[in-house]
Amino acid sequence: MKRNLILILLAIFSLVMVACSSSDNEEGNGESKETDKDGDELLIGGAIMNYAWPWFLGTMEGMEEEAKNYDDKVVTFEFHDGQNDINTQINQLENMAQKGIDGLVIFPTDTKAIIPTMVKLHEQGIKIVVGDYPQTPDSEDEIVWETFVGHDFKAMGEVAGRIAVADLKERGIEEPTVVYLSLPSSGEASNDRFEGFSQTIKKEFPNANIIEEGDSEGSRNSSQTLFENVLQRQKEVDIVSGHNDSLVLGAYSAAISSGKDKDIRFIGMAGDKEVLKHIQDGNESWIGEVLQDPVVLGETALKALLESLDGAELDERYPLPEPEAIIPDNISDYDWENWEWLG
Repeated sequence: MKRNLILILLAIFSLVMVACSSSDNEEGNGESKETDKDGDELLIGGAIMNYAWPWFLGTMEGMEEEAKNYDDKVVTFEFHDGQNDINTQINQLENMAQKGIDGLVIFPTDTKAIIPTMVKLHEQGIKIVVGDYPQTPDSEDEIVWETFVGHDFKAMGEVAGRIAVADLKERGIEEPTVVYLSLPSSGEASNDRFEGFSQTIKKEFPNANIIEEGDSEGSRNSSQTLFENVLQRQKEVDIVSGHNDSLVLGAYSAAISSGKDKDIRFIGMAGDKEVLKHIQDGNESWIGEVLQDPVVLGETALKALLESLDGAELDERYPLPEPEAIIPDNISDYDWENWEWLG
């Protein structure tokens, strides 16, 4: 009897061991493709300007997609939401450095104040790529990033300007009044977009009245209030564009409240679901959107960083595709309804 009991216990023990072995194998097979790779393990920091702006979520998507293209690297990301606050982003960079990141892609909250922190990370041997907002260092010693990856902001303004010119010619308006809502806190990026926009219009309409209005907050609500004030001073406005879609959408809301939305044409900037829906639905007030694809930006920024980590010397600026104009005539060519970053 005792011998039989021992045999039963041994059988049960064997079954338990087999089950555990099977369970371990199943867990191993369920691991992501990234962890199945044989290669360098890299911890990459992603300092994102602001999660509240869906556009920036596209940069994260792009980085994650690009990481899948490397069989010799296992990339893990440490993403952080800068909340459009410089102090928050400084703390996040310091924390990422303590965690031992190998490299950093940063979409800065401003054009200057983050530089001293980047210098500290550089001194620790951390490779850095700056995306979207070019920085304004005080000296060459502060240029510690490997390259800048960002859209040509002047070219974006020029694309918006060409959309405006085509509309003004079609409507036969010879001396138009055009309003551009800028974002002074964006520094060079804001200046370049406005310069490209205004120069393109002035070339075709030398007598155009181009009014630049700066919005320090850059939100939809603030721009609505700003444009309401513009409409009180300005009896007629033909075209409105701006630094980003939120600014232009705020102006559109103000125009609706004033009963002038049918008389004004609007041009978005960057990429927004509401703007694209207006264009697709045939809302004649909306004549275009200048696409600044964040997914491509994120992909390219990570590609540049990984090249740098492999020892490549990069140019001061890493190339991106030219900005595109999405207008009523070509919006059907874009699968924008499936762009996850639009929210």
